[in-house]
Amino acid sequence: MDKILNINDINSYEDDFRSKKCHLLARNAVITNGIYASSINDDVVRSLPDSFSIDIKDGNITDQKQSGRCWMFAGFNALKPVIMKKLNVENFEFSQAYLQFYDKLEKANFFLERVIELKDESIDSRDNVKVFTSTLGDGGHFVMFKNLVKKYGVVPKECMKETFTSSKTNELNAVLEKLLFKDAYILRNLSTDEERRTHKEMMLSEVYRILAISLGEPTREFTYQYYDKDKKFVRLKKMSPKEFYDEYFGSTIDDYIVLSDSPYYDFKDYVRYYSHLVNNVEGGENVYFFNVSKDEFLNSLVSSLKGEEPVWFAADATTQFLRKEGYLADHVIDYDKLFGIDTSMDKGASIDYLQTVCNHAMTFTGCNILDDGTIDRFKVKNSWGKDNGKDGYYIMSRDYFDKYVYQIVINKKYLTSELLEKFNKSEEIEIKPYKNIFDNK
Repeated sequence: MDKILNINDINSYEDDFRSKKCHLLARNAVITNGIYASSINDDVVRSLPDSFSIDIKDGNITDQKQSGRCWMFAGFNALKPVIMKKLNVENFEFSQAYLQFYDKLEKANFFLERVIELKDESIDSRDNVKVFTSTLGDGGHFVMFKNLVKKYGVVPKECMKETFTSSKTNELNAVLEKLLFKDAYILRNLSTDEERRTHKEMMLSEVYRILAISLGEPTREFTYQYYDKDKKFVRLKKMSPKEFYDEYFGSTIDDYIVLSDSPYYDFKDYVRYYSHLVNNVEGGENVYFFNVSKDEFLNSLVSSLKGEEPVWFAADATTQFLRKEGYLADHVIDYDKLFGIDTSMDKGASIDYLQTVCNHAMTFTGCNILDDGTIDRFKVKNSWGKDNGKDGYYIMSRDYFDKYVYQIVINKKYLTSELLEKFNKSEEIEIKPYKNIFDNK
């Protein structure tokens, strides 16, 4: 074929298309119903019944609404059984707005620090572009959740409720970006670090003002009272959010380790890869990726579920995902058969070439173990309310897990001694944050 597409080529394509009746039938279906609705694979749906041999009872479904806080909601869903057990309650919900307030404030500080650090680089350098395009949004990683709760603690939802803006963040994000991008311009054009530090303090005061107006001032102290499972009234002592966290979680969150199955071509197993350009809390723990074997990845997850502890995970939620129906399964949307094409790639190549991306965090709350010990499906708790999925839950097939799940977070007590030793002794290597897994989801 020549370099230039010509009319004879197009005519041959048209002749090939019209030569097969199945093409015309597929055309009619897609024009009327869309690609995904026309290619739902009923065989896959039928193979995934809504029952699990391990099914953790973990409280009510939550709803992040029109915000990108999935990583935060999933983090709270992973912690929820801990406090439900200690308080002896059937349900508990944390204040996402409280943690969101400090996430935005910390991200603003982190952004301005990177602006100062990169002030001598061209504004369109790759590092600057990365910082400007991925730092200030709603998204994040589990380590960022960990950094926030360790520093600021947690509060019950009733002590700082959702607001219009916390649940629909596009306006807040737009205002913050306009302000902080102007601030970046100012900082880059000041002459001395002393001037930059003085201006940064004033800039963060303005960010705080915006957040307080939009989300409400963060809770400083509260007295939590409730009825427990036995219908007994309980009133806790007055505490700060940090005191509440220390009282009911202590150092628990430090025990959680991020395991990855993100086989980029240049990632080695048992190495912690990170970039200091990706985080929310300045001085916090690095966001890292620690690849392990597929067996270690799966077995660690199953061990946690057997211990009745939900598992935070990150995956591609734009591929093979039936949002309303509640399925995550490879080929449940079989557009390859619909179009007569082959889009299959192995997991490493698909993320290297951006065919798949890690873009959503959820929580595993169960799995189905067959008589031979194999796992054929998982139960997933999402944060999109009860109107999506099966009352907010989803069924994930094993092939989807193998192909599209990139990270899980496991309490170290569920790791084998060999794997824990590999983690503790692992080398930390800083790399450039250009791989899509470093994006704040």
